[in-house]
Amino acid sequence: MTRRVFPYAIAVAFAAVIVSFLVYTQQMANALRMDAAVFGRIYALTFQATGAQDPEEQQRLTDRVLFEVLGEMNRLEIPVVVTDADGNPTSVANLPFDADRRDPEGAERIRAYVAELDDRMPPVTAHDLRIHFGEPIFLRRLKWIPWLQASILLMLVAAGAWAVLASVRGERERIWSAMARESAHQMGTPLSSLVGWLEQLEVEMQPEAAAGDGRSPTAATAVPGAPPELILEMKADTDRLLKVSRRFELIGQHPRLDEVDIADVANRLRRYFQARLPSLGSRVSLIVEVPPDAPRVLGNETLLEWAFENLIKNALDALAGREGRVVIEYDGEHSDRAAFRVFDTGPGVPAGHRKQIFDIGFSTKESGWGVGLSLTRRIIQEMHDGTIMLEHSDSGASFRVELPVAERSAL
Repeated sequence: MTRRVFPYAIAVAFAAVIVSFLVYTQQMANALRMDAAVFGRIYALTFQATGAQDPEEQQRLTDRVLFEVLGEMNRLEIPVVVTDADGNPTSVANLPFDADRRDPEGAERIRAYVAELDDRMPPVTAHDLRIHFGEPIFLRRLKWIPWLQASILLMLVAAGAWAVLASVRGERERIWSAMARESAHQMGTPLSSLVGWLEQLEVEMQPEAAAGDGRSPTAATAVPGAPPELILEMKADTDRLLKVSRRFELIGQHPRLDEVDIADVANRLRRYFQARLPSLGSRVSLIVEVPPDAPRVLGNETLLEWAFENLIKNALDALAGREGRVVIEYDGEHSDRAAFRVFDTGPGVPAGHRKQIFDIGFSTKESGWGVGLSLTRRIIQEMHDGTIMLEHSDSGASFRVELPVAERSAL
């Protein structure tokens, strides 16, 4: 949805810049045209006043010029304060605040405003009066338009850069998904053959099968009952490969979401890793603290198992060669979301790497591909509408996962 709306938002912002520029230009042209008309009228009156021979006529024209100037200033919404020789306001117009010049408190406020006006523009003296004036209101408004345009342009540049990065990231995700599905497809054929060969071996290595076709039982079939341990291990590894193939197939699709019991997923992963911890040469305890009554989440069990498996693998890699703990715990329900945490007692994530930990291709391990955590984030956030974050912790790494609760999500 965001990707579809984004181009329209860019177009609207660009149109806003164009419209604001046109409005700004038109208002500036109108202001200059009005100023020219005002100055023309004032110049004509001033020329008449200076050309008058009769002193009374000259005074009359001068008063008229002053009256016209004040009238034009008022029409242009220019703040004006006229004060007498003692600095007391005698006339005001277009003040940016309400104040009565006849009230002592209002007069004091006007005098303070006069000081501000004089700092910006020198007053004009006429007889015993001083005229203090400031900038027109519309001019103060127009000053903000270039800044507004610059801000919008900067936002457009930033949005464009974000769009390019998002496009690159999206293209990389699409390529990765396509590769994942192609890998699943390529693995499917040999795996199907392996499954068939294993089934054939199981049948042929049964004592009954060997006796039935007239062949002598071998040493491998001397033990009656279940198939040999080697066959069981081969079958387990084949099942594992089938699961991996299924995972890669699902990662490039929109899988069906059902109720998933994270407690069951966590305990299944604990059993899987617990059997392999001795071979890793480390004294690590894998602990599951997810109660059976924890709420079920809405998700795909195969993909969620993969996501939690990646978090556990990441923790085990951090504890390589040292004693420690890896804990999967339930952290309660918050706003129709069940929260889970996977944390370890390892060295933790360096501060400089915390923002990059979920990026594709980034890894703190020399032989790492930088795919596991990125894949986990994709499964949690994009495919399950959940959230995953690396929490701040005093020691070790702590990942918090929130997933929609199944029952309430279905309503």
